[in-house]
Amino acid sequence: MKTTSRQWFDMGIILRLAFRMGYHRDPSTFPGTTTPFDSEMRRRVWLHIFQLDALLSFQLGLPSMIPADCCDTHVPRNLNDTDLQVRMSTLPPSRPSSEYTPFLYFISKASVMSIFKKIVAHTISLATPSYSRTTTLDAEMRGAYSLVPDFLKRRDTNQSLMDSSEIILNRCNIELLYLKGLVVLHRRYIRYEHQDAKFETSRRFCVEAALEILARQVDLHQAFQPGGRLHEDQWMLSSLTIHDFLLAAMVICLDISVRLESHTTAFVDERADHGFVSREISALKTSQRIWAANSHRSPESRIASLALDLMAQKVAERQATFSCDQAAFMEIPRVSPELPYMEPMSEMIDGSETLDWLLLDQYFQNSGLEVPQLDPENDMGGLFTDVPGAFDPFAYN
Repeated sequence: MKTTSRQWFDMGIILRLAFRMGYHRDPSTFPGTTTPFDSEMRRRVWLHIFQLDALLSFQLGLPSMIPADCCDTHVPRNLNDTDLQVRMSTLPPSRPSSEYTPFLYFISKASVMSIFKKIVAHTISLATPSYSRTTTLDAEMRGAYSLVPDFLKRRDTNQSLMDSSEIILNRCNIELLYLKGLVVLHRRYIRYEHQDAKFETSRRFCVEAALEILARQVDLHQAFQPGGRLHEDQWMLSSLTIHDFLLAAMVICLDISVRLESHTTAFVDERADHGFVSREISALKTSQRIWAANSHRSPESRIASLALDLMAQKVAERQATFSCDQAAFMEIPRVSPELPYMEPMSEMIDGSETLDWLLLDQYFQNSGLEVPQLDPENDMGGLFTDVPGAFDPFAYN
């Protein structure tokens, strides 16, 4: 199986061919050069390329290879394959978004993906991102998701008994893309230098989105169990989806660590935060148990379980300094042997003001990584950087 970096290099070749063949320009810009059938096929191909580039580039922590300002290809119409004929003279009108077709998923995801690309570009910009731009992108992402057809929005698997596995997982993918966008957009405001009251909304948005991602992890984990709704379709779970679960778990751990370091009263008096911290602890504990339950399936899932277990232990230790109840964490099953990089990672989780996201991501993915120096100036660093020896995420099957 090809590594993510190899897939990204292959995508670069595909992109250059697509640019050379003019797929980035809508056929209507050059009337008469292609037939209606060919024009629609070109739009479908370009939409696939656009979305794959966005996801692979993000997973490697690199900018998109597609300059948005140079592309004007329209989103394809919502049509069944039987609606298209090679010799047709005109395209039929698009079917309503309430009518499911095999391509509606990609069409519905297109607007969310477009905003996601804007968010990634915003967060990796060399210029200091303005907070007003952050709030604007937040509104755009929420608006884009609100336009997704209702039957492709979040719905737990136990409420989808009459739906196909394809539709269930399509819902999941669109929802996770939306939530991941919010996490990436707002996560910088969890850090210490942003303990300004005006950033509290962003911190809350980031953590709430992460909690929703972990709730989806629980839902899918239950559905993949023997007798579950998706037990026979475990192969459909994307490696990108697994990375989303790890990202969400890291956000929860870091937020709790920052709260402890900043001497917040939330751990002393749950009423001060309306039980929000308890939700974080419960979600982290459940996520760790899911990884632990799958640790026998692959070394990768075991490493993820150990990493989250270590984070939970460090948070519990910090809680003890505030004389708080540690019962929620003491129930987490202990696993052994220890990670080879436990001590360096422990120091990071202790709550340094120079938390380096790139370093954290590499620790999650590479058990043999040499410890680099923390860079206080590196805020983004790139998510899920592909380094030599990095493992692919675990599979349920």
